[in-house]
Amino acid sequence: MNSTLSLTKVSTIYPGIHYTDSHASLQPMSLTVCFPGKFPRQILERSNIPIRISVSIDEEYGTFTTPVIEVASLDLRHRGSLLHRSGDSDDVSSNFSPDMSNVGEPTISFLPLPPSFDFVNRADWETVAQRIQEWVTTEVDTESSLWTWGRDTFWLAFVAAYPSFPMGKWPMWDPRIPLEGSFIEEWLQRSNDYGADEEVPTQDDVVSDIWNEFCRHAALFYPLPLISLA
Repeated sequence: MNSTLSLTKVSTIYPGIHYTDSHASLQPMSLTVCFPGKFPRQILERSNIPIRISVSIDEEYGTFTTPVIEVASLDLRHRGSLLHRSGDSDDVSSNFSPDMSNVGEPTISFLPLPPSFDFVNRADWETVAQRIQEWVTTEVDTESSLWTWGRDTFWLAFVAAYPSFPMGKWPMWDPRIPLEGSFIEEWLQRSNDYGADEEVPTQDDVVSDIWNEFCRHAALFYPLPLISLA
């Protein structure tokens, strides 16, 4: 028997589907990969061990979506060390963060979300954004990767609560949370780029997309169900 076959596992999985009046979206999934067994220490000390992960979807859906892979070590997840995201260099060792200690780090008090949370309900997002803001500004070391994660999580929740931002009406946030981070910077740029004759996404579509991103982002530090079951 070819030994390579025994080292390759292939599974077909079916993500959950969220439906709105006119659209549907595939829900994010959290995947755990385990490696039973033990190695002689000297084997693993010689080099990094490459693990190849491939995710595909049938071609008929390719015009609507593309899979995005984000991988964090389960041991490091509470410290936010992102090992890989789709499109990154194949050399994942360069993505390790020097912030490796979680001694004394606060719990993520705003997660899980309550069972009543509904991502299409703006009021629910307002509550989440307020809780994240309080947590980020009072409980987290601003020099830690946890704070950076929390800042980006706040902006996801804030824009979901006020999807017209920076237009429309919205409350002033705590100035200790800067307008920084990939999501909010891209959001502001996108808001400026819409032309007069360009179709603007509906707020429901925007919030649905943000919820998907919120799930992916939250899993980097919180690899548990996001909504409480009880």
